[in-house]
Amino acid sequence: MVKLVIITGVSGSGKSTALYTFEEAGYYVIDNIPLAIAKNLFDTISTNRDYKKVAVAVSLEIANEVYDISKNYQDFETHFVGITCSRDALNERYRLSRKLHPLQAKGYTLDEAIERDYMFLEKVRENLTNFIDTSKLDKNEFAKTIHNSIMGINGEKFSVMFMSFGYKKAVPQDIETVFDVRLLPNPYWVPELKDFTGLDKNVRDYVLSAKETKQYLTHVISYLDYYLEELKKSGKRHANIGIACSGGQHRSVVIAQYLYEHYSSKYETSVSHRDIYRK
Repeated sequence: MVKLVIITGVSGSGKSTALYTFEEAGYYVIDNIPLAIAKNLFDTISTNRDYKKVAVAVSLEIANEVYDISKNYQDFETHFVGITCSRDALNERYRLSRKLHPLQAKGYTLDEAIERDYMFLEKVRENLTNFIDTSKLDKNEFAKTIHNSIMGINGEKFSVMFMSFGYKKAVPQDIETVFDVRLLPNPYWVPELKDFTGLDKNVRDYVLSAKETKQYLTHVISYLDYYLEELKKSGKRHANIGIACSGGQHRSVVIAQYLYEHYSSKYETSVSHRDIYRK
């Protein structure tokens, strides 16, 4: 069985960083393959036993076609990964790096090029097995996300990432479902708990012992039991579940951590706390 990762996404969102992360993990990586060679490349990978783990990057324009070709190979375990980033973050990255967007060489302005990327991204999004938003991630956090959500997948085992975050710092674009926990008791307003986080036992006990939390978790778990199994049946191999509160440091952290632990015996689970230390 060959583990094939097809990577596409908005220019500037981190495709090169993703390839480097896969290369470090022992994958054979190929950047920016043209559609014309995709079948020959996959034929070679399929018949050569030296290629057990391969990651290829393709442009958004041809991504769906390359993915369709890969589905003809029974010995491929294929992961179709899309990477995105907010407009503000992309503009900042291009400004700081002083690099041009590839489409600017063809006469597009930066804003036009970014919008064109987003248009093509929408066309591939429904086929993606993994979708990653790098807007708020540094390189280490991005690499960890790749390890957790893609490399951690073992065969057909379904994986789930729970991410806590704060609404005041925007909703990550790669989150598929968001649970709002702002109706739960807020440790921020308890003076002796304010300066702790949801990873601390005193905050965790405060949130989980509340009657509202127990009722809330009953409903959330009931829904997730249904939702995650339906995703598996549909052929998906990974789910990104968001848990949101106001600041992303207390309630959302507690609930994300709880759900991560609750489902760890059933799925390949991971947890990320985006805003836990961001003021």
